[in-house]
Amino acid sequence: MIKRKLLAAIDRARESLRIAPPIPDEAVHDARKCLKKARAALRLLRGGLGEASYRAQNIALRDAGHCLSPLRDAKSLPDALEALRRQYASELRGVELGRLQRRLHANHAKARRELFASPARLQNCIQLLDDCRRQAEQADVSRLDCKAFRSGLRRIYRKGRKAFAEAKAAGTPEALHEWRKQVKYLQYAIEILFPAQKGKLARLVKRADKLAARLGEDHDLALLSQQTQAMKALQALIQRRRAKLQKRAFALGEKLYDKKPGRFP
Repeated sequence: MIKRKLLAAIDRARESLRIAPPIPDEAVHDARKCLKKARAALRLLRGGLGEASYRAQNIALRDAGHCLSPLRDAKSLPDALEALRRQYASELRGVELGRLQRRLHANHAKARRELFASPARLQNCIQLLDDCRRQAEQADVSRLDCKAFRSGLRRIYRKGRKAFAEAKAAGTPEALHEWRKQVKYLQYAIEILFPAQKGKLARLVKRADKLAARLGEDHDLALLSQQTQAMKALQALIQRRRAKLQKRAFALGEKLYDKKPGRFP
């Protein structure tokens, strides 16, 4: 079952990227989401793959995602600015944002051109997925049972718990972003392993999804901050919003990671 879901996630990512150009941003977003689900499934299968095979497939999926990350980040910045403008409409009244908006939209258009204008870049991404699929299809994971899958889930939880502690200690955008990735792996792993979540599991998935959303918004604002260093009024609001998001994220993290890995879920 887990292997089928890994293959299905890879297939959907490939299909999203094989749409006739210009590929919509939504299709790229769907492909990235599928890659995260595939990496979560891969982590559940790790005990039956062998370390070399697991690492090769994980690197292929990671590198495929990296091909799409510049477009994702470029798309997120105009959206982050618009959300900030709505949230702090009164504070930003009179602040000239038009030039910044035009620059961010131009950067987004440039990222689209760079990804789709060169067939080799997109083809490399698809080739990585093809290679990963072949390896996954050939893997014999028949000896894995529910106990092994739960062990894989606990490994994901343990790594997320460690990332949570590091994010609290460091507070850097990089540490927070790494924590977000681990939260998404946990969310998707639970959804894969327990398709019909009820009670405690449903609450865990909902909490992880909300936490990832908070951290995702914080990441986008951190990127926006790098683009607006000279705009003091905007910088102050970005820092205010990020502080609020991180406070909420850490509170959710305390609830999500309140158990020792051996007692999860």
